[in-house]
Amino acid sequence: MKNIEKRISGVIIGSIFPLSLGLLSVTIWFLLDRAESRPLIYLITGILIGVFIDLKFLKDWIHHRFNLPIWIIVLIYLVYNVFVYGFFMGLPVFNVFLGLLAGYYFGNRVCFNNVEAEKHKKLVNQVSLFAGLVMALVCIPSGFLALMNYGAAGMIKDMLGLDFEITNSMIWGIVLIGGFILVLTNILLTRITMIKTIKSYNS
Repeated sequence: MKNIEKRISGVIIGSIFPLSLGLLSVTIWFLLDRAESRPLIYLITGILIGVFIDLKFLKDWIHHRFNLPIWIIVLIYLVYNVFVYGFFMGLPVFNVFLGLLAGYYFGNRVCFNNVEAEKHKKLVNQVSLFAGLVMALVCIPSGFLALMNYGAAGMIKDMLGLDFEITNSMIWGIVLIGGFILVLTNILLTRITMIKTIKSYNS
């Protein structure tokens, strides 16, 4: 189990720089170049720089993964939320599942650092609420776009196969209730995963 956790951590941490620098390079191409023959060159260059960084530092990062500063872990979590949000074109549903990674990592971090059992509940609450806050921030732009997009009603009608018109009030309800459900689901997934990881580690 610990080897599996180590490999998962390596993939998560090791993907940050290649993905981020690849995306940054393509953004630079879009802003400064836009030559149709060169976007792939920019992308590959960014990814290779990220791979080089991994080759130099990743082994040490994995070894100290449970002692990395919290702000670095928070930054990694935020970056992955941006990746998932962008990959699914602004549909925030799949960001919910990042709560599983947050709970899994912090559950292992708590056990690895031998945190007193009395502090477990507080840490579980803090991590799950933070994940829920990030989920809320992810939902806000999606909700705003749905409310401002006059074609959203038709898309929802067609997607669900409804035989009645979708009003603005219904869209507001979908945005608010759907957002609340996503945030709550994210909190629960993070919380349950973290608790189960701690229990599994100690068993």
